[in-house]
Amino acid sequence: MNKFMFTALISLFSITAFAQECSADLSRSAANSRYINFDNGTVADNLTGLTWMRCPLGKQWNNISQECEGSTETYFWQSALTMIASINDANGNHQLHEFAGIKKWRMPNIKELMSLKERACYSPAVNTKAFGKAFDYEVGDLAGYIWSNTPSNNGNEVYSFDTPNGEVLSYNPAQHKLSVLLVAE
Repeated sequence: MNKFMFTALISLFSITAFAQECSADLSRSAANSRYINFDNGTVADNLTGLTWMRCPLGKQWNNISQECEGSTETYFWQSALTMIASINDANGNHQLHEFAGIKKWRMPNIKELMSLKERACYSPAVNTKAFGKAFDYEVGDLAGYIWSNTPSNNGNEVYSFDTPNGEVLSYNPAQHKLSVLLVAE
């Protein structure tokens, strides 16, 4: 019986670790009304005019459950750029080529990523209706950190967006593997 209780408690903690928490005292910075969710796995941001894939590379949008499924793929920064070039290559046969009818996907800059921040929430600090279970990671799991195309001020690192807390962090692009979320105009 004790083994059962221990297992039940561990399961409960692992479930609650991924539940988004929001403050009722703060107004929403990325409210549901800001986004137009499409069944094709994209979301349009009315504030910025950008279209985002709803899931990072490796995960797929499930329109029935309204969430991302699968495992996020992480990349070194240069490998991520190569993957994006492969996705956009008209002569290639990448499964995401012209995803949702969009011909050119790209890596977002850090300002675009920060525009996704929901300041009233954390774990994740993004709108979960727009990006359902896309970023259900704990702090420290680099799959929850998204590469930007913006080099840091020191020139040796690249900025990333920390989805659990909504922070900007910089990492060495050749030493860390992070997730990739694509955007289009």
